[in-house]
Amino acid sequence: MTTLKDIAKRSGVSLGTASAVINTRSWVKEERRRKVLQAVEELGYKPNQIARGLRLQKTNIIGLIVPDITNPFFPMVLRSIDDIARQHGYMVILCDSQEDYKTGIEVFNVLLEKRVDGIILIGGIVPRKELVKYLTDKHPFIVVIERDYNIPGIATVIVDAVKGGYSATKHLLDLGYSKVGIITGPMDDDYIQGSFGRFDGYKLALQENNISFNSSLVKQGDFTFKGGYKAMQQFIKDTLPVQAVFASNDLMAIGAMEAIREHGLRVPEDIALVGYDDIFEASYISPALTSVRLPKEQLGKTAAETLINHLRGKPDLPLKKVLQTELIIRQSCGAYLK
Repeated sequence: MTTLKDIAKRSGVSLGTASAVINTRSWVKEERRRKVLQAVEELGYKPNQIARGLRLQKTNIIGLIVPDITNPFFPMVLRSIDDIARQHGYMVILCDSQEDYKTGIEVFNVLLEKRVDGIILIGGIVPRKELVKYLTDKHPFIVVIERDYNIPGIATVIVDAVKGGYSATKHLLDLGYSKVGIITGPMDDDYIQGSFGRFDGYKLALQENNISFNSSLVKQGDFTFKGGYKAMQQFIKDTLPVQAVFASNDLMAIGAMEAIREHGLRVPEDIALVGYDDIFEASYISPALTSVRLPKEQLGKTAAETLINHLRGKPDLPLKKVLQTELIIRQSCGAYLK
């Protein structure tokens, strides 16, 4: 492996001068700079970025932890983060926690050991109490997407989940459905902003339409196809018939759609559906899924820019940024049957 000493020897300059050229210092004379760069090209020298980062206290690497890489919601967010990072000279290390807290903690520790300049967390892949343990004066700057840990010093980029859940439910009520159910996300963590926000929006829409909240119209899911399928099975078996369902993400809505079909029922003629996220597949299934669209590219872009601006001494304030959703109306809600 070619070393900096080899470069200095080949170009006939001191080790300090060779280092200065590699690190783009301006004081080196042009003739010596050309000799060093020629030696770099001839010998195929590649600087050890980790060692260089340790010297400069900067690695130009961003750590990114995603809850589930197989979830179709995340790729567009990830691509947006990577695009912004590359534009500013940063590389991204991607880790998948596989929806497991223990794995989330492990990969978070790995990123700390790699001395990344900053970390972006998507969702609740590190428990709040564990995350607080790592917060010291020297911890890398952290930006969290779609979860509000409510921890001072940590930046947050979320969507207005209450408005998202409200718009989905209100749309179904406006279409004339009175018995509107909801398949929620996990409800066992006070800091899962998305689950509780969408649920609060659902209840708000009922309240404004003078419809009493009925707990039998609430089923808890887990943001997976299987979770939506099981929840809809419960709705269909209940003695209280449900006319329409708001599923708190599209994967659960698609799972619910499959359960409806298996029971010989139709969407939207027998049970109308609205999802949340507006993943790519939502517009291609049959019937096409009405969904609350999240600004996935903007979520990634805002998180990456917030992190990079902080690393460059130009912090974005406020630390919490709230983006808006948009209801995309397709066939599954029954709007075109009315």
